[in-house]
Formats: sequence, structure tokens, C-alpha cells
Amino acid sequence: MPVPEHGSQDVVETVLVHFWESALRRRPIGRNDNFFALGGHSLTAMRIASRLRTIFGVQVTYAVVLEFLTVAALAQGLRNCDIPASELERAGREYLRQHGLDAPDLDPDSVGGGASA
Repeated sequence: MPVPEHGSQDVVETVLVHFWESALRRRPIGRNDNFFALGGHSLTAMRIASRLRTIFGVQVTYAVVLEFLTVAALAQGLRNCDIPASELERAGREYLRQHGLDAPDLDPDSVGGGASA
């Protein structure tokens, strides 16, 4: 099923959209909006990378944010790291709960991109 431009595919994307909206002070941000086109720069990327380390426990540098220039691409990059999809989901839902944000209601089989090979 196609995902609307301003919708989030999953919990990870929802959290990333919130990070980007907060760091860039701009709303709404779509999953395919370009980081630089939204006014992003290296200092903004450092803030986002720091939040990724804190919330998801992934070791990323600001260069990773600058490599994956959309929410969708960065979320896919996180899904491809060594952290299980269930842990990304749990950490993302906890973050959303703490910030009073709604998590997307998804089919549990679709979390993390479906079955892994």
C-alpha cells in the first residue's frame, strides 16, 4: 500500500519525523523531503544523530544523517543496522508515549519491513 507523502510508514519514521520537525523547526515534514532543502546543515545533523544514539541506542555520526537525506532513507538505514526491528519498535513507541505522540497502527507483520531473509 502506498504511503502518503506526509504520512509515516512505521514507528521509526514517526519518531524521525518528530526529530526533524523539532530540529529544523518546521512542520509538516514528509518522509521524502530532502534534509538540505528543509534548511538542514551539519549542526542540525549532529543534534539528530545525538537523539538517534539516545533513543535507539545506535552508534551513528552526523555523517550518517547527511548520507540518508530523507526520513524514509534514514529509517531504512536504521532498519538495516544490527538492532532487531522489535527493539527499534519498542524504543520508538516508548519515545512517542513519553512525548504524547500517536504511534501509527500497523500490521505487526509489517514492522521492520516484513520477514527477513
